[in-house]
Amino acid sequence: MAAPLEERFRTVRELHPEYRVETMSGRIVVNEAGTWQHNTCLFRVLRGLLAPAVERGWQIWPNITVYLGRQADRYVPDLTVVPRAPRLHKDYAVHGDSTLLLVDIVSAGSSYDDHYVKPRSYSPAGVPLYLVVDPAQRTVRLFSEPEGRAYGRETVAALDGPLFLPAPWELSLNTGEWW
Repeated sequence: MAAPLEERFRTVRELHPEYRVETMSGRIVVNEAGTWQHNTCLFRVLRGLLAPAVERGWQIWPNITVYLGRQADRYVPDLTVVPRAPRLHKDYAVHGDSTLLLVDIVSAGSSYDDHYVKPRSYSPAGVPLYLVVDPAQRTVRLFSEPEGRAYGRETVAALDGPLFLPAPWELSLNTGEWW
């Protein structure tokens, strides 16, 4: 008999700590490290978020699993911003409603999951803001105002101008600097 998904997830995660291991719609997804383009974009997004996060006493974590509930999927965003004392689930996961912002840089194999699957799980878990940066489409998509099964607001902007992050950030980011 097959081991429960959570047990298999933990086993794969322990066997391959150098990879991003997620569960998605009942399957285990193992992602390789990003390309230099992916990592360059990630660095530039991080650079724009770092000073405001530090000023507020927040932390930015790469490679942390987001706990979305007992029977829910487990995702690992590229960046997770958390307050001083986030609520943790085990030592490898933070509760979704204890985050301040999740960021994913879309890669060739993650487009559908990043744009459509993950927001449907993040909203019910209380993730306040989810930012999807899509280099191929040259757009950013900000999901905000979680309302049950969907976000109440979705803002799409081109990657060449300002993007406003609402509370608790109250911050305008210049996405043109990300390229």
